[in-house]
Amino acid sequence: MRTVRTNFFYNKKEKLIFDRRRGKKMRRSIIFIFFSIIFLLLIYYSCNIKNHFIINQIPQIKPFDKSLLFHISGSIKYLGKASPIYILNLPSRSDRRTESIALIQTFDLEAFIVPAYSIYSPEIIIHNQNRNKFFLTLTELACWASHMRIWITIVNYTSSHHDNKWSVVFEDDIDLEIDTPNIMQTFPHTIWNDADLIYLGHCANPPGKLIYQSSQHMYRIHQALNPSCTHAYAIRTHIAKKLVYLLSKPSRPIDDSIVKLVHKHQLIVYSIHPPLAIQKEVTKKNPSDVNQINRQSFIYRIQLSIYTFLQWWNGVEFYEKLNKSAFKKANLTKAKQWRKMYEKEIWKNYISK
Repeated sequence: MRTVRTNFFYNKKEKLIFDRRRGKKMRRSIIFIFFSIIFLLLIYYSCNIKNHFIINQIPQIKPFDKSLLFHISGSIKYLGKASPIYILNLPSRSDRRTESIALIQTFDLEAFIVPAYSIYSPEIIIHNQNRNKFFLTLTELACWASHMRIWITIVNYTSSHHDNKWSVVFEDDIDLEIDTPNIMQTFPHTIWNDADLIYLGHCANPPGKLIYQSSQHMYRIHQALNPSCTHAYAIRTHIAKKLVYLLSKPSRPIDDSIVKLVHKHQLIVYSIHPPLAIQKEVTKKNPSDVNQINRQSFIYRIQLSIYTFLQWWNGVEFYEKLNKSAFKKANLTKAKQWRKMYEKEIWKNYISK
């Protein structure tokens, strides 16, 4: 009888100890889960606050309102892994808008024309107060702000879970190789996984390390050593965010700022050789909004000769034209009619200054 009673009290004591231990474990688990949730929430909100700071740290430059995007409809939405496609265009340059629409329609691509800043834009006038006039012209400031606005829009319109998403940015004075969509579709996954920016043109950039050579098409992808242009490139969302943060205070032309980051090994940039995109020649009928210089002057010709010699000395490959120009097949009449049919707001009601 004493043995049974002893066992009963022993078992009861053991059960109490077990219950206490289980209670402690449950409390620890609850505390752990609670603080884990708090930790995750803090990370989430800190990321959102950081993104909000990045997007809103540049005075007056805000993401595009979707009503300002001039949508060009098309059945092909991607160039390789990159979508959407943005085309920078001054509302005053309806001639270039027509050409851009015609070019995009030649490929049956979907794209969005977005308004570039002019030197008369209120945002540029505000930033002009702090401009270093020796290193940065007013038109270069407007170019900086236009690309900055696209990057801010890319960050704003992309979910934080898709930081590796690619977008394409074109300026409105380009021509494209007719096989561009097919060529970009053949890029191996490593290209999209490793690069931060991919330039469709080589930008007077000497070819660096060979990254990839196509067996189907006559083109190569090199590491870009001096990518001094912004007329055609693909960019990742998290790199757009990075550039907004690093280049928020303009001190030099935006392409030179990117080159500086490349030299500091802060960006991995690839360029395509021969180029898939080139800028169309500047003429009296197609004046430049950035480089407003007299190309017939003696001084310009001297400068061009020196620049050409330096390019040759540095190993730049010269391409005056594309292998097969898509613009030569573009239907400008159809594009002009389409533009007039669908233009609205700033695109239709722009008043030149």
